[in-house]
Amino acid sequence: MRNPLHNKKGLSYVLVCVYILIVMMLVAVAMQYAYIYHVAREQQNETQLKLDSYVTRYAVGKYDALKQGEPWETYIDSSDLVGGAYTALGFPQNHGGVVEVEGKYVMDRPSITSVANGGFGVCAVYEIRIPFELFDREIAEITVPVTVVSQYKLK
Repeated sequence: MRNPLHNKKGLSYVLVCVYILIVMMLVAVAMQYAYIYHVAREQQNETQLKLDSYVTRYAVGKYDALKQGEPWETYIDSSDLVGGAYTALGFPQNHGGVVEVEGKYVMDRPSITSVANGGFGVCAVYEIRIPFELFDREIAEITVPVTVVSQYKLK
């Protein structure tokens, strides 16, 4: 038995081309996976920034109660906090819906709850759906669960 890679008759060139094609397909799959990971992280960071900005604005609005050391529960309305968080993310407060971003991903309506563990803030839990495409064809839709917590605490 001869080694097909050392065959000088030309048949080994076909085998090498097949190996190169297989390796390039694996590289294409790895690149698409890296893109999906990047889109998911970028979207999570964007949501974190929006919620942090909203909670900071809310804390500035309630500055007198927070600065004087009075109990937060008397000044902070958790339903108002949650409703504002929906608005900050671009969703109506009482209705469903999705947000589609330029064909990159689809963000489902989050479930936002107030957090009152040593401070105040919001916790958003949602899923984003990102299309997995290879060679300009959609192969599957990958669902990524995301949890974002934005909280104001005293140190």
